[in-house]
Amino acid sequence: MSDGVTVGPITVKDYVITPEADLSDIPGGKIASMRWVKVSSKRAIAETRYRVTGLTEGNEYEFHVMAENAAGVGPPSAVSRLIKCREPVNPPSAPTVVKVTDTSKTSVSLEWTRPVFDGGMEIIGYIIEMCKADLEEWHKVNAETCIATKYTVTDLEAGEHYKFRVSAVNAAGKGESCEVPATIQTTDRLSAPEIDIDANFKQTHIVRAGASIRLFIAFSGRPVPTAIWSKADSNLTLRADIHTTDSFSTLTVEDCNRNDAGKYVFSVENNSGSKSITFTVKVLDTPGPPGPITFKDVTRTSITLMWDAPVLDGGARIHHYIVEKREASRRTGQTKQLTFTVEGLVENNEYEFRVRAKNDAGYSEPREAFSSVIIKEPQIEPTADLSGISRQLITCKAGSTFTIDIPISGPKNAAGVLSKGSETTGAVICKDEYCKKYSNDHLKYYISSSFNNMLIYFSRFPFFIAPPKAELDARLQGDIVTIRAGSDLVLEASIGGKPEPKVFWSKGDKELDLCEKISLQYTSKRAIAIIKFCDRSDSGKYTLTVKNASGTKQVSVLVKVLGMYF
Repeated sequence: MSDGVTVGPITVKDYVITPEADLSDIPGGKIASMRWVKVSSKRAIAETRYRVTGLTEGNEYEFHVMAENAAGVGPPSAVSRLIKCREPVNPPSAPTVVKVTDTSKTSVSLEWTRPVFDGGMEIIGYIIEMCKADLEEWHKVNAETCIATKYTVTDLEAGEHYKFRVSAVNAAGKGESCEVPATIQTTDRLSAPEIDIDANFKQTHIVRAGASIRLFIAFSGRPVPTAIWSKADSNLTLRADIHTTDSFSTLTVEDCNRNDAGKYVFSVENNSGSKSITFTVKVLDTPGPPGPITFKDVTRTSITLMWDAPVLDGGARIHHYIVEKREASRRTGQTKQLTFTVEGLVENNEYEFRVRAKNDAGYSEPREAFSSVIIKEPQIEPTADLSGISRQLITCKAGSTFTIDIPISGPKNAAGVLSKGSETTGAVICKDEYCKKYSNDHLKYYISSSFNNMLIYFSRFPFFIAPPKAELDARLQGDIVTIRAGSDLVLEASIGGKPEPKVFWSKGDKELDLCEKISLQYTSKRAIAIIKFCDRSDSGKYTLTVKNASGTKQVSVLVKVLGMYF
């Protein structure tokens, strides 16, 4: 052996496990004991480090190391401390981003994101710290660990500047903190109203009659916006229960009916702006009654009725309409159109008609015609073709006669009147100065020469004169007629006159025109005006004017609309 000692590679030989350890998973180990067990390795350990594998999680181990060279194995090192086998843990890293989401005069709201590294253990919460910007004296804000990734710091001084930082915590302890980049001043933030709509939001709600409607809307804004629910042509306070807080509002309508259908508008407004949203509510119910009924094409055995579609369809498509007549006391027919011809009627009988609409929920209330109808053949006004004799000069000898032959059309036995006159006096009816003969298509006049130097006039026939007349229906007679807002105003009068007069209803100085709101029906005997869904603006004086060549007749009625319908 030389003077020096050559030491071979240092090899980790054995390790020992406390009696509580389980050796069943360790090479060579069988039972828990205090004896040392060699760590098995495929080759000699030449480095001064070695990774021991095959340990049992949760058990505690001790180790010692012995060196070995050509001369043999040396004495063991000192025994290591007890090592418990488990995953390594550390405090978590700092939250990645901390930001201010809102401020007021006394509070600051913070939000942050989770740390990228949790330290090998679950994060159990967060610690929020703050200090005044000019003092740098940090102190903990939350008494208990904050579980969420947001927190509102309250009870701050108005107008003061603060700093904030957030740290994550796990079983290993508190991690590093992340600080808000700038100082934060406690002031109120102004923001325009916003309506919070989630993925399940529905702008159209369909409910059955008798069920409940519940509309919910969340909103935000600074200062807190004023929230208002509204529905056209309706006072919601009479039917709806409305509950509003600083962040949401609900509208509830119990026991719905067809009148609750329509568009509901929710509006929020503050000093910074306004916003609104519209809900459409459909109530599955029987439809409302059809619009007013009018008549046309009356013959001796049939009549054609026309009406408007119901304002409320009951939330479902109108399938068809049922037309009924009073005389038969049964259904007359059905149609999908807004017009229907009733046939098989008896001439000179008086009939009343009504119409009902049908949808999936059933039949509507009937809409009755405003007056009965007598079935008879319409009067066709006869006409005369004067193109061949208009303003002609007829020359004949004194004492002789001349003939005027006028082609006519219209009902049989039509009568006509021949007149004479001058440019200044106009027509004057002749009496016995001529004779006439009728046929089905001609009217011949044999006229004496006493018409010398006179203009000849032929009047449209039948020619007899009756002054115009107009009489209001009995229910319209009186100093004033009152009607409730939202209902229909029916103005009706009997009229007459020959020749057939010009007839029109007017309000003030303005003649009523046919439109969606106003329905007009003029016959030779009746003048009817219907103003639908009246409101206060429909109050006033209504006048019926009947005018022909014999003069003018006017009757008036003063109407007052009561209620809050706008």
